[in-house]
Amino acid sequence: MTAGSSDQAWEDDIVHGLKSLTIDEIPSLEIILIDAVVDWLFSAENPGQGYTEEHAGRLVSTLFSALDAARTLRLTQQPPETEQMAHSRGRVAEGAHELAAQGSDGVSLLVSRAMPAVLTELDSHAGERAKQAHGVFVYLFYALSTGTRTEHDPAVLDGLVAAFLGWDQVLRDGFALPWRRPPADPA
Repeated sequence: MTAGSSDQAWEDDIVHGLKSLTIDEIPSLEIILIDAVVDWLFSAENPGQGYTEEHAGRLVSTLFSALDAARTLRLTQQPPETEQMAHSRGRVAEGAHELAAQGSDGVSLLVSRAMPAVLTELDSHAGERAKQAHGVFVYLFYALSTGTRTEHDPAVLDGLVAAFLGWDQVLRDGFALPWRRPPADPA
């Protein structure tokens, strides 16, 4: 397989993930993305300062991996959905479908919007991982929700913040993703 065909297969997978995303999968997408972002922020890969496009690109790629994983995760618990969250989740699904309809150009548009926002959030909150997680989550989802549109929707941002805070409370209450739960005691 040549590099060009590998890139095309990668983009095809992303387009498929965007196209097939349903509104019912968005809570799974949210928590998987939070988990992946926090995992990276607390890893040795996070330099803590001096962020580059490589670091932002790593976090943008977590969105693409999360799209795939969200199709199979069945949640046993999630935050209660507010009107704000419902609005933002609807826009996320619409935006994903708009981007998918553009094929690789839609993927490029998403990346071109998400990269500078993620890099800004990393730099602006260097050393403050919780603030970085919040900002990266919100702006990755906001870039997705914008789809091919150019107008901004502050209500979507409000809903994304509500979703992040809702998930934060669910996690504080003891919820753990299946791969974060301790192994069952065989005794």
